[in-house]
Amino acid sequence: MELTPLEYARLNLEQVRAQLVDAAAFDKALTPDQLERAAWKIREGLRIYREHTETHPASRPGGGCLDYRGARRRPW
Repeated sequence: MELTPLEYARLNLEQVRAQLVDAAAFDKALTPDQLERAAWKIREGLRIYREHTETHPASRPGGGCLDYRGARRRPW
């Protein structure tokens, strides 16, 4: 079964949550590799959520172009 990007993001975030709860509940130490992997999963999950949930302002006719930061440029 293929997961949608949002399902994949949610799965990653839930896995990290479960890992952290388990470590806290049973006084387990996480290795640097485990922490790096958890940080990667959080970063990827948030990136996917942002991509799929942020709204982009609709351009208005004659409103100019967007620059590399997404800000409107004035038509000079």
